[in-house]
Amino acid sequence: MIALDKRILVSLVLLQTAACAQYNWVEVPEEVSAAKTVSTSEVVAYGNKQVDFLLVLDDSNSMKPELEKLAAKLSNFMSSLDASDIDWQMCYTTTSGHSVGKSTVYGEPKAWRNYLPNGNTPTYLLRKGVDNLDQVFTATINNLSLGSQLSYDERGIKATFENFKTGGPQNSPSHSCYREGAAISVILISDEDERSLGGDAKNLKANESAQSVLPLEPEDLPAVLVNQAGKSFGSDVRFTFNSIIVKPGDTACEQQQDGSASPSHPGYYYADISRLTEGGVGSICDADYSAHLNTFKDKIVNSMTQLVLQCVPVPSSLKVKINGVVQNGLKLDKKTLKFNQALLEGTLIDLYYDCL
Repeated sequence: MIALDKRILVSLVLLQTAACAQYNWVEVPEEVSAAKTVSTSEVVAYGNKQVDFLLVLDDSNSMKPELEKLAAKLSNFMSSLDASDIDWQMCYTTTSGHSVGKSTVYGEPKAWRNYLPNGNTPTYLLRKGVDNLDQVFTATINNLSLGSQLSYDERGIKATFENFKTGGPQNSPSHSCYREGAAISVILISDEDERSLGGDAKNLKANESAQSVLPLEPEDLPAVLVNQAGKSFGSDVRFTFNSIIVKPGDTACEQQQDGSASPSHPGYYYADISRLTEGGVGSICDADYSAHLNTFKDKIVNSMTQLVLQCVPVPSSLKVKINGVVQNGLKLDKKTLKFNQALLEGTLIDLYYDCL
């Protein structure tokens, strides 16, 4: 708990510092005024069955065994999505950036290997219906350039932020990883934290250089990523961030990973963004990632069974109808209304409630 409180304090300090720099922040709308009554009807759009994935891979030297384990199970994972009637597509990027002139670029989608898409589909966009998924994932991982110049500086949140910023339908996209109205699901795998040490010199290990302590910037923070997701995809975006990491507090896993090419670090910030978006957190030390991917699938399905209301409602005032039938026993978590099952496209939802 002490560590979490410190990260929250760091986030606040960085956000305050960023106010003096030139950043384009989303203007936060005013909350619905007190005592207001909301009466509205919504029809579930087709995008409710669409899920757009971003796979974020740690490409540092120590990650090859873990990436191979992930590649071996991704094909079955995508097949399970097909069986769930989910219309998916996937891009991938890495936690490291690359130099372009005097700048460092993060989050660019990379081309899949052993993949020949039809029509005008770019090679970085993997879509449902590919027959040789296992070969695509294996070839991509095997040809991934590990240990590049900037791979020591793992920035999975930053890479996701930049990928959202340059590809969201609400922006002027430079790539087409995302569709209007689709749910967004990130799957990250890394044996270290954001910027390796989470920006904290206390996490430096004996065999690491002091130069490894790199300060977090606003784009490395979970809250800023959630803000960018809303800006890129709309305030009602269904967004989950799922992590396969050294779980905070798992000292046995950390020691096991330390025996590889370089020291590992618990993924505190990755665990935070996963909890913040109701995503899953799996251990990178597990021999088989199937259970983690199945959990992520459940999180994806769950993300399609909820609706963000305009305000926090007075619980006793909330009345919900689905296709004209009154619903009872629904769960309410602040502004989020959770349904008992996934709602299909064309479903009519009638809502009535008073705001707190």
